[in-house]
Amino acid sequence: MALTECAECGKGISAAAVMCPHCGAPPEVALGRPSEDGNWLEQAARVSLHQSEGDVDWLRVESIKHEGAEIANLRGVVDELRRLPKLKWLSLSRNAIEDARPLAELAGLRYLFLEQNRIADPAPLCELKELKQLWLYNNPLQNEDIIMVEQALPKCEVFF
Repeated sequence: MALTECAECGKGISAAAVMCPHCGAPPEVALGRPSEDGNWLEQAARVSLHQSEGDVDWLRVESIKHEGAEIANLRGVVDELRRLPKLKWLSLSRNAIEDARPLAELAGLRYLFLEQNRIADPAPLCELKELKQLWLYNNPLQNEDIIMVEQALPKCEVFF
């Protein structure tokens, strides 16, 4: 069995791994290759549930990590995420997201990670009234954008 280094955490993993046993990164992240079946949500849900096989219980999925996937258009991603009624934690960091409007549909989110994207207008995120933390590092935002978000979401910590 060939060993390689996980691209996410740097620890050794099998080249045939279905996820990194150390950090839980899916194979497209850990091994730096696209998933074979292209079903990113199922793989991310399996990582979240620590479940490598069997049917995914979508009602139990509360967190999804889909980072570094070069996502530019959120419409399809949010359409998929609506299958997860208990989704509370979402990381879409290190993508190419410019338009955050579709995220406003995920009203139950508590934690949202959007670092290293291209979001210039965070106004749609002001609709996410349940947010406790919002991470916006390395987006082309102005100070007034951050102030707007902080005023609209007074119970949310905004990191920029």
